[in-house]
Amino acid sequence: MPESSALRTLCGRDRRALSMKIIMNRKTIITAALIFLAALAAVAAQSPRRGTPTRTAPVRPTPEKSKTDAAAQPSPAKALEITPATLAIVNDVSITASDMEAQVSATILNDPDLYLRAFYSDREKEIKAARQRALDARISSLLIAVESKKRGLTTEEFLNREINSKIAPPSETEIVAAYNSNRAEIGNADLEKVRLNIINYLREQRRQELYPGMINRLKMTNTVVKHADVNAPSLAPGTVLAAVNGEPIRIETINQRMKAYIYQLEMRIYDTQKQALDRRINDLLLIAEANRRNIGSEVIMRTEITDKIKSPTEAEIARFYDDNKARISGDLASARASIATYLQDQQQQTLETALSEKLRAGAKLQIFLKEPAPPVMNISTTNSPARGDTNAAVTVIEFTDFQCSACGAMYPVIESVLKSYGSRVRFVVRDFPLTALHANAFRAAQAAGAANAQGKFWEYIDLLFKNQNSLDTESLKKYATQVGLDRKRFDAEFESGKYDADIRRDVDDGDLLGIEATPTIYINGVMLTAPEFSADGLRAAIERAFAKVQNRVQ
Repeated sequence: MPESSALRTLCGRDRRALSMKIIMNRKTIITAALIFLAALAAVAAQSPRRGTPTRTAPVRPTPEKSKTDAAAQPSPAKALEITPATLAIVNDVSITASDMEAQVSATILNDPDLYLRAFYSDREKEIKAARQRALDARISSLLIAVESKKRGLTTEEFLNREINSKIAPPSETEIVAAYNSNRAEIGNADLEKVRLNIINYLREQRRQELYPGMINRLKMTNTVVKHADVNAPSLAPGTVLAAVNGEPIRIETINQRMKAYIYQLEMRIYDTQKQALDRRINDLLLIAEANRRNIGSEVIMRTEITDKIKSPTEAEIARFYDDNKARISGDLASARASIATYLQDQQQQTLETALSEKLRAGAKLQIFLKEPAPPVMNISTTNSPARGDTNAAVTVIEFTDFQCSACGAMYPVIESVLKSYGSRVRFVVRDFPLTALHANAFRAAQAAGAANAQGKFWEYIDLLFKNQNSLDTESLKKYATQVGLDRKRFDAEFESGKYDADIRRDVDDGDLLGIEATPTIYINGVMLTAPEFSADGLRAAIERAFAKVQNRVQ
C-alpha cells in the first residue's frame, strides 16, 4: 500500500473495554478524516497513537510574495543568544517559543480532545484529574470482571447483555440530524457514504450514556472500599488506593498508566509545536531563496510543486483499488474520487517534502526543540509466548491482533530483523484483539493459545498472518492440522475457552499501558515510534537498547 516513510497504517483501538480506559465519556467526533476512512480505510491510520505521526511541514507561504518577500524577511537578531526559549536558528534568524505560541495555542485549544486542552492549559490540574479517572476506571473494570464471573459470562458477553443489547438502532431522523449537525466536519460527503460512521457514532453516544448507570448498579451489589487519596503526596510503594470485594488496586497500577497518558499528551503537544516550527522554518527559507533568485516565492511553489502534480490515471486508480480492496468500503466506482484525491495528495506531499529538504540542505539551520523522552514501562512477560534467551539483554514485546492488517505487514519485518540476532534478543507476543473492528480476532487469539500449548505457536501464527481474510472457526482448525497439532486436544482447548483469561490479562495490561492501536511494540520497555516501523528503524531501536545496557554495565 502506498504511504509516506513517516506514515504507517495502524489498527485502531475499539471502545469495548470502556472500563479500562483512563479517558472516560469522550464523545466520538465525526471528522473529515473519519469520513474519508469510511470510503477508503486503507488510506489513513484508524486510530494512530498520539495522533498521526508528523512529517516535514509543507512549504505554503502567503500568496503574492513577489513584491513583499524582502520586507517579509525578518532581520537577524542583534545578538544571537540561545536561550531556553529558542526553538531554532535559521540563517542567523532566531525562532523563539513566543513566536510560535499563538499558533500552537490556537491549534491545541481548538482540538476536540478536551483532555489535551486541559493538559495544555493547566498540566498539574489535569494530571490530578486524570489520576482520579484512572482509579475510577480501574474500579469499574474490576466490578465488571467480578460480575461477569458471577454470571458465568465473559466480560464481552456481559457488556453485550448490559449495554450493547439495549441500544436500539438509530432512527432515520436521528441519522439525518447527526449528519446535518456535523456538516462542517463532514464537508461534501454524501449521507450514504458516511451512514455507517454516523450509526456507530450514535451508538457510541448511547453506550456512553448507559455505562455510568451500569457501574452504579454494580457498586450497589459489590463492596468497593477506598483507602487512600490517589493524589495524596508521597504515597509509599504498595499503597492500596481502593479494593473491590477485597481485591486491591495499588498505587503502582495508576502510576504505570499515568506514565503512558502523560507521554501521549506531551507528544501531541510536541507534534503541534514541531509542525508549527517546521512551517515557520520552511517559510523563512522559501522567502530567502526567492530573494536570492529575485523572484516571487509563488513562482518557486508553482514550478516545484503545482506544475508537477498530475491527475492519476485510470490505471493507477484501478491498481490502488485492487491492492487495497479488502479494506475499501464499496466498489471501484464509488471509491474512485476518494482514491484520486488520495493519490494526488500523496504526490503533493512528496513534492513539498522534496522542496523542504532542498531548501534546508543549503541553509544554516539549528533546531533546539526536543522530543519528549519516552517512559520506560514495566511490562510483564509471564506466561506469554516467547523465544530467545530469557536472560537476553534486549526484549522485544509486541501487542498484536491476528486480524489486524498492520500487524500482518509488520510481522515479517520483525521476523527478518530478529533472525540476525538469534537468541540474543528475546521476542514476546501478547494479545490485543480489537473485537469491535475484527470479528475473528479473539477467536484467532484463542486458537494461538491452544497452538502455543503444543509448542507450535510460531508456526501457527505465521499461518494466521498469511491468511487474515480466513480466520473463521473452520479455518483456524484447518491451520492446526497444517502445522501438525494434536487436533483432538487443540479442538477441546480452543472450544472451551481455556486461554480466555490469558487473553484478557493481556488486554487489561495493554489498556493500563495506554495502548490504543496495534501493533504496539516495546523494546526494553520503550515504545517503538511510528518512524521506526521499518526494518531499519526496528534494528536501530534494538541497537540503541543494546548500547544502553552496555553503558549501564560499564
